[in-house]
Amino acid sequence: MKILILVLLWLTISINRIHSKPILTILDTDIGSDYDDQLALTYILANPSIFDLKLVVCSTYNTTARAQIVAKTLAIFDRFDVPIAIGQNTGTTNIFEYEWAQNYTLDQFQQDGGIVYKNGEEALLEEMQKANPNNIYNLIEISPTTSLGHVLQHLQPETLNYIRLFAMAGSIYRGYDNSSQPSKEYNVAVDIPAAQIVFNASWAYFGLAPLDSTNFMQFYGSEWQTFLTFLNQNKHVQLVIDSYTVWYNNGGKHNDAMKPFSPENGTSTMYDVLAAFLAASYPRAFTMVVQQLPLIVTQDGFTRVDSILGKQVNASVAFITQDPYTSTELIGITVLDSIINS
Repeated sequence: MKILILVLLWLTISINRIHSKPILTILDTDIGSDYDDQLALTYILANPSIFDLKLVVCSTYNTTARAQIVAKTLAIFDRFDVPIAIGQNTGTTNIFEYEWAQNYTLDQFQQDGGIVYKNGEEALLEEMQKANPNNIYNLIEISPTTSLGHVLQHLQPETLNYIRLFAMAGSIYRGYDNSSQPSKEYNVAVDIPAAQIVFNASWAYFGLAPLDSTNFMQFYGSEWQTFLTFLNQNKHVQLVIDSYTVWYNNGGKHNDAMKPFSPENGTSTMYDVLAAFLAASYPRAFTMVVQQLPLIVTQDGFTRVDSILGKQVNASVAFITQDPYTSTELIGITVLDSIINS
């Protein structure tokens, strides 16, 4: 039965993509601290027929170090056409993945033909301003929303009619580790005022990947073992395993996750990958139970349903399969296979 479900879901996703065209895409990331950002970026770059990536913004804490990780990733994909925008450095935190990228500087990236914007918020504003009826954008938000929150205060509100937001953020019914109590989710809690601005904006579409579903986003078992077999054959698989191993050994192995993880047996929690997957699947949210909910961000950093003050959000609160890992297995196959085949 599980195999039949996977086959049917796989066929549905494949048929949908035959008729799709690349969508103008902006990624806002805090890559380097948790590993899910790296796999989300790699998935996006591995699928140029789905994502027409126009800008990568690096937001919050050690933003120059984050930009260096993005630069090395783009270089391996030979994507010097994608500019990197450095957001405000809001302090220091552990960037477990940085060692992987320290031998490839931003200066080298620019010498190789890349573009780096030191004023990341200005670059983000300019890119978002290009959205219009003929240029619909997807904005994939997998970071605390400091950069985006600042930019929205200067962007003409009508521009949002042409921008779809896909964000990993919030906790509606379930909290970390699938707790029965909602949590103050990290991407919201780091900058609550910015998150309030983002949730209160009138997006063309707002697709949300909260903890309720992202808690189960780990790729392991046969799909991971298949991925590992391409380690010495594919530079993009090598990118993932090398950077994941550095991240893991430098402290990532202590991160919480529902299932044990290591470079040998599977990934840590790929929270952010679900936001990218939702963007790729639009207008359908394949594998997901989606509820249209009026959500707000409270002053203390929770995401709450509020029928009076809340803006409508398409929240992926659960997976369609009884066992959530059946759905995440399909997502893992989709993501990892696309990297293998890139």
